[in-house]
Amino acid sequence: MSIRQREWRLMAAILLLLAVFAAKGLLLQPPSPPARPAADAFDTQRALARLTRILGDQRPHPVDTPANDAVRERLIAEIAAIGLKSEVHEAMDCSGYPKSRTVSCSHVRNVVAVIPGPQAPALLLNVHYDSTPTGPGAADDGIGVATILEVAQHLRRERLARPVILLFNEGEEYGLNGAAAFVDSDPLARRVGKLINIEARGVRGPAFMFETNEPNGPAIADFRAASARPFANSISTDFARLIPNSTDVVMFKPKQWQTLSFAIIGNEARYHSPGDRIEALDRASLYHMGSEVLAASRRLAGPDKEVSLGRTVFTDVGGLGLITMPFLAGALLLGGLAIGAGVLVARRRAWRPLLGLTIALVAGVAAAATIATLAGFLRAGDFWRAYPWVTTLAVAATVLAVVGWLVARSAARHDRSQLRLAAWAVVLLVGVIASIVLPGAIIYFVIGPALALAGILLGRRSEALGRALAWAGALVQLLLFTELIAQIELTLIDGPLWAIAPLVALAALPILAEAARDAWRWTFAAAALLALGLWIAALLMPRASAGRPLAFTLDHVQDERTGKALWAAATKQAPLPEGFSKFGPWRAGALPYNKRIRWLAAAEPVEASAAKVTVLDSAAMPKGRRVRLRLEPGDADGVLLRFDEAVPVAAMGLPGKLRELGREAPPGPSILRCAGRHCDGLEVEVVIGSRKPITAMLVAQRFTPPPQAAPLLALRPANAHPQYSPDSQVWISAVKL
Repeated sequence: MSIRQREWRLMAAILLLLAVFAAKGLLLQPPSPPARPAADAFDTQRALARLTRILGDQRPHPVDTPANDAVRERLIAEIAAIGLKSEVHEAMDCSGYPKSRTVSCSHVRNVVAVIPGPQAPALLLNVHYDSTPTGPGAADDGIGVATILEVAQHLRRERLARPVILLFNEGEEYGLNGAAAFVDSDPLARRVGKLINIEARGVRGPAFMFETNEPNGPAIADFRAASARPFANSISTDFARLIPNSTDVVMFKPKQWQTLSFAIIGNEARYHSPGDRIEALDRASLYHMGSEVLAASRRLAGPDKEVSLGRTVFTDVGGLGLITMPFLAGALLLGGLAIGAGVLVARRRAWRPLLGLTIALVAGVAAAATIATLAGFLRAGDFWRAYPWVTTLAVAATVLAVVGWLVARSAARHDRSQLRLAAWAVVLLVGVIASIVLPGAIIYFVIGPALALAGILLGRRSEALGRALAWAGALVQLLLFTELIAQIELTLIDGPLWAIAPLVALAALPILAEAARDAWRWTFAAAALLALGLWIAALLMPRASAGRPLAFTLDHVQDERTGKALWAAATKQAPLPEGFSKFGPWRAGALPYNKRIRWLAAAEPVEASAAKVTVLDSAAMPKGRRVRLRLEPGDADGVLLRFDEAVPVAAMGLPGKLRELGREAPPGPSILRCAGRHCDGLEVEVVIGSRKPITAMLVAQRFTPPPQAAPLLALRPANAHPQYSPDSQVWISAVKL
């Protein structure tokens, strides 16, 4: 083979890999709803019609507001229309996340209905019907409301082995209050044995089953048996336990119910924003969610099946099927493969190519991370927001250029069998390390490597068979990791998008080892130019579009301790419109109560807030004191009391129902907050591990900006909207305790 042929072979491999990564979204396509669903199938149009009636004019409806009262009344009417009787269970709840120093209070009204069944542990179908103050919540969690109503219409006509409890809870968005109230005070909670939870972190994409109980063996066995188009992997379920985002499952988990939790995560640019509307909710996503939950509900509401009680690792393959493996078997297989690879490396003296390919992987990841970081300096903010695939493809091209170059250099010094062995040894080494952090990752490092090592062992008897098995392993590895890369692109809307670089390197390394030969100069130059072109494109593409708007929230913040006021624009560091300079100068900085970086400029003060906190009692304790407070938010929609990190707060909440701030909570300020009408006059208690007087910060928020904001809001770009928090008026004051 000539040098030119060798160059083209490696370049062709790089281009084909890039084409695969560019088309990765095809692996995450939900099935389209049928035009005429069968009588026993999920009816997307009927579910959507119900959701349309429930949301009405699609205004935001946060917890304990008149807007949410209206949504609840329409929800109750829809439950009655399918022939079920519902009840409203009210409670005041102050809940704390297990790994947080924040306790959130709200008055909730959970809507509950029961489909009768024999006296066995019940199946709970859980969703929330409140939204954030920022958007109407058509996906989050309207998709859950629509799904459960349609599922209930089917289940009420079927023979069930157990009761099915429908829980439409309130207050999830504020602090999982509805779920906590159900567990703490609703007698129905004592009857539950199984749970299906529905959430959303976007408006499109397939329904991922992303969260289970532990051990997950029975849940995964039921999911696999029920699902026609499964999208799930055990890395996601591990990751769900690590990230700060929480679902209602956090409150249910101590009950050890068998759990399946589903969510759509496509286009997070519309999540918790005015863009989370029915018009944006993908019909295929609703159909897939509904079909999966209906099938899972029928399975879980049926007789119990005898299945393994242990832990399972698993992954889907393009939504076409689910591969599962007992955790112990997977761990032993991964360990055996790693040891076997190590023995082969020693016997075949492949230490130098092993070192060379390890350096190639690290260098490729480092190059992608460095260039992505530099790109962030050149164009601040989420410049990839409208077209994230361009940036992820640029990251992939960078990795392939560097790794391909270094693999080709190694190929010039070592034979093909050594290079092949070294590539898979590197994959297995990374797999062992990754599986220590995320045990669910095991499934990604045993199938491809097992095929490849079998080929390496058999290669001396039959070179053709060995090569075929090695390619089979490489293609399996590419398929599994490409789908995982696509999922991460959906998840990391805030970046860093270079986080996909290690997965790109692991997916590509075995293929590059097969394709690389001793020619590399022109290939590297061409690959580098391709990567450069993609980075230029990523930096020139619009950062926002009508479908994927820019996050842009404007607050007027008045500090009554100093009498000064600020405009605060949260754009995720994207530059401000030119007209904003008339109201400047603007500087990047954080507000006293929030570390999120914003653009800040001086503003004229407005009227003072009527919000206040009254100290009712302070009682000494052996190691501090218990302080009783009355909240009076005045005309604010929500208030929070922020204690400095140096203040030793041990517990907060309702009198007699204090929530301890656990040791798992990271260092930082302690926050007690409340939203809704019932905050007015609410009495709460705080246990402080000190008898010395302290000063806390009171922050009151009104979910509408002052009239003075109108000229600034008029300059907000057309493809921009508030996200996570609405345009607001905020007051800061001091409270002495």
